[in-house]
Amino acid sequence: MNKLLLALGVSALSPLAFAKPVIVTSIKPVSMVVAAIAGDKAEIQQIVSSTASPHDFALRPSDLRKIVNADTVVWVGESLERFLEKPLENAGKEDSSIEWLALDGMALHNFAKEHHHDEDEAEDDHHHDHEAHDDHEHEGHGDHDEHEEHDEHEGHEGHHHDGVDPHVWLSPDNAKVLAKAVTARLVSLDSANAEYYKGNLASFEKGLTAKDAEIRKALNKVNKVPYIVFHDGYSYFEQHYGLSHAGEITVSPERKPGAKKVAEIRHEIQENKVQCVFSEPQFSPAIVKTLLEGSDVKTAPLDPLGGKVKMGSNAYFSFLDSLSGQFLSCLG
Repeated sequence: MNKLLLALGVSALSPLAFAKPVIVTSIKPVSMVVAAIAGDKAEIQQIVSSTASPHDFALRPSDLRKIVNADTVVWVGESLERFLEKPLENAGKEDSSIEWLALDGMALHNFAKEHHHDEDEAEDDHHHDHEAHDDHEHEGHGDHDEHEEHDEHEGHEGHHHDGVDPHVWLSPDNAKVLAKAVTARLVSLDSANAEYYKGNLASFEKGLTAKDAEIRKALNKVNKVPYIVFHDGYSYFEQHYGLSHAGEITVSPERKPGAKKVAEIRHEIQENKVQCVFSEPQFSPAIVKTLLEGSDVKTAPLDPLGGKVKMGSNAYFSFLDSLSGQFLSCLG
């Protein structure tokens, strides 16, 4: 009997009894919102590295282990991270995961219908794209066979830019929706720290309202300046702050535009008096250089994933600052 009591006493004091909730996140912007609520009371494990793009990511065995061991997986949704759909199902984590796109209260945008013909043109250059894809730095994406590569692109039918735009983290309003969902989940996983999580949510909402107003004031000075982005993934930010998007280089960032599309973009630049063409650090800037040869149009990187933002409870605010600063640097 004494041995049994001793065993029970030891187990109650084991590290497992004090283990922090483990929240596995898909991409860095998701981690930023989760970190604002979790603080130091939960462990965050991110799957897609901050230098890679979710548009063409391939899971590694270590990523699958993270999913299996997670208390909760927080992801954007199938239309961005199709690579997570089956692993979540296989691990029995579908019901316990938080899918940002599926949350109540989300304000979702659809990709504009007029972009469809761009996708068809991109198909013409599809085989060339695979050769050119080597200049895209991507972690853990080197050992695909042809069948897997084909499946990867088949998977992008769900991200074909004719449905819901999945880049929801670019909307401060949508960030608040995720923050509330994460708070509720952490409270249910770790009731002992419920007040801590709720306090973090209140601080996040208050801070985000102030940051949003500050950024809107700054961007109002350049919101009539026309620009072109690398890929059509900024509508939440652009519409929220009333910016003057004049076009994009490619609607699918894993595909480079063909010669016909390049000629069209050059025409758009002249016709719309475009002041800036933005590149993205996750993709090779070579196509942007080609577009701007012989012109005095400015260019700057626009990072939709906040690759250089330092993680922490204020990371999402820093991300919004960084993105607005990138717009201001080229449009101002």
